[in-house]
Amino acid sequence: MRLFGCVCGQFHSPAEGLGMAGGGRVAVPVPFYVIEHPDGVALFDCGLHAALKDPEDPFRRRLRSADLDVTFEAEDTVARHLERLDIDPARIRYVVLSHLHFDHAGGLHQVPNATLVVQRQEWAAGFDDEVAARYFLPKRFYDLGHAVQLLDGEHDLFGDGAVVCVPSPGHTPGHQSLRVKSVQGDHILVGDACYNSQVVESRSFPDYSDQTAMNRSLDALLALREPETVMVFGHDPAQWGEGALLPSLRS
Repeated sequence: MRLFGCVCGQFHSPAEGLGMAGGGRVAVPVPFYVIEHPDGVALFDCGLHAALKDPEDPFRRRLRSADLDVTFEAEDTVARHLERLDIDPARIRYVVLSHLHFDHAGGLHQVPNATLVVQRQEWAAGFDDEVAARYFLPKRFYDLGHAVQLLDGEHDLFGDGAVVCVPSPGHTPGHQSLRVKSVQGDHILVGDACYNSQVVESRSFPDYSDQTAMNRSLDALLALREPETVMVFGHDPAQWGEGALLPSLRS
């Protein structure tokens, strides 16, 4: 079984909004992950919607009004990454969603036949107008008619212990992380339970999040580590670029 890490563009934000020191503005990666298992291909998250390449897209305009933005090229889309891995997007079996934010669920339109694997509490939040508004969960990106498998806690995706969903609520009501044991090693794909390594120490979480739950979830994820475990954070520039923790192409 193999694990790939792909970057679907950049998210632009004030540094403090991502728990990063130094002030000013930062551009951070928007990753998603490809898991090749003998029983099918799964994604963990799926990056940005292709329409957001257009600066005049209404959601892009909304982001800029909040001093945020995204940038990416046509080659950065989920579909193009999969094609470079010789994987047909139409044959993706599962998309495990950490949560329903636009930069994690945005690419779902490119994998139309996948079953979404999501915590029940997260899916319910996405269809509760009040909760969705608090946590910024726009239905445009996830309410597309996919088959949905709802989880109530930890879940072994393929039944062999290689890919395990781990609830990590707080960033959103039903956020989950993913532990993957592959030929690349033992990785905990943290998602936005922790944006980057600085937040492990600072515990600087988004204002809208459930701070108590985020602290509890991060402590639980850190407790899962074994000596060889690699924690892959949600948007950590130090883990990508030339020193990427995971390959995006076949060697």
